[in-house]
Amino acid sequence: MKKSKPLQDEAGAYRYAIWLLSRRPYTTGGLLEKFRNRLLPTTMAQAVLEKLIAKKFVNDETFAESFVHFKITQNWGPTKIRMGLYKKKVPRDIIDKTLKASYSPEGEGEQAIELLERQKQRFLRKKEKKKGQRLRQAFEFLVRKGYSASAARLAVDKVFSYNSDLSEDDN
Repeated sequence: MKKSKPLQDEAGAYRYAIWLLSRRPYTTGGLLEKFRNRLLPTTMAQAVLEKLIAKKFVNDETFAESFVHFKITQNWGPTKIRMGLYKKKVPRDIIDKTLKASYSPEGEGEQAIELLERQKQRFLRKKEKKKGQRLRQAFEFLVRKGYSASAARLAVDKVFSYNSDLSEDDN
């Protein structure tokens, strides 16, 4: 792997940050990590970040809101979105505030039910080797998507509660 050359001055760091931001949005934590990888002193990195924030090129709250909105359209649950925002170095208080505004426990349950309704045939198609295997697979699917265990359990119970497709002769 090619070594990145260290940044020498604040102007070079600013140009580098603008180049990074022209490619995709970054958080302040993400930019600080990029600066650390380029061996930029912390004081210079902070000065560059302050300029970028003053010019509104970097805003963690806006980044978090757009990330949450985009991931909701990809059927991610709040737990998976939270972990994605942690990876992007968004501060915890912003994550909590953004997720609280976007998700309620009822809304999470409804979204899990809608997703499972759309994916229902995927679980019904396969033959069960053990009793309850479909329900377990559906539950695990929702948990992997980032829904809480209670929301996943509620969705599985609601979607598969009475289903003539799940007859006993499938075993």
